[in-house]
Amino acid sequence: MGSDRIELILKRFRNRGELRPESGAVEEVAWRTRTPTRTRSGQRIRKDEMAPQSEDFRVQVEGIDLTIAAETRRILVEWLGVDPATEQEQIDREALRLQQMTEDAAAQFEQATPDATYRDAVRAKETAWRAAREMVLEGELYPQVTPEIRAAQEEFEVGLDQRIEERREAARAAQDPDRWRTRNVRPNPTAGRVVERVWVSKPGWFLSLAEALIAQRIEDNQPVPMTSRDPLADELAAMIEDEMRRNPSQDPDLPF
Repeated sequence: MGSDRIELILKRFRNRGELRPESGAVEEVAWRTRTPTRTRSGQRIRKDEMAPQSEDFRVQVEGIDLTIAAETRRILVEWLGVDPATEQEQIDREALRLQQMTEDAAAQFEQATPDATYRDAVRAKETAWRAAREMVLEGELYPQVTPEIRAAQEEFEVGLDQRIEERREAARAAQDPDRWRTRNVRPNPTAGRVVERVWVSKPGWFLSLAEALIAQRIEDNQPVPMTSRDPLADELAAMIEDEMRRNPSQDPDLPF
């Protein structure tokens, strides 16, 4: 790596506190929050190239930088369709490859920045590591999510949104009285405000069902409670709690 390029990269990190993802880094890849289609792409490490795990390998994996480990898992699982239940070793080996590349690049960065004091040396080491890590992730990991994969994901999400909307519209037109139980109701900001005002202290699963029920009642031109003291609030709460008993959530504090 040329000294000019090393200096250019290091300039981006001097005077920074913590690394923040910039456009073109983490956020450019994670432009959707939902888990995308499981798309297979050309993988850098073939299964037949993997040797049985040794104790030394496991120790190396445990020492991988947390950001490198997390980003490798996210890209391979969410974007490239790698199954962590059966292919965890592939994830580990790719993360280890990126870790080793980062260590090599960081060593070159450190050599390019002579330091006068111990504090300068520590700061230079930290800056070199952050710069090397971002360079390796942007150059080796994120490009594995190709434009074709992104296009396929966008097409999938558009189709999924259309199918969800069609299903909600059909249920609304039929005035299915139980559609709130499966949250097959179009989200309504007014419903969210009503739920916050009436049942603010309830757990997440209750609030999620309550918002669907209120949104449904608004769609069907039915009354909704305005305060927690409204008798209708107790009546609807009983319906929601009955649904929670019928179909209990693994964690009632979560909204799903």
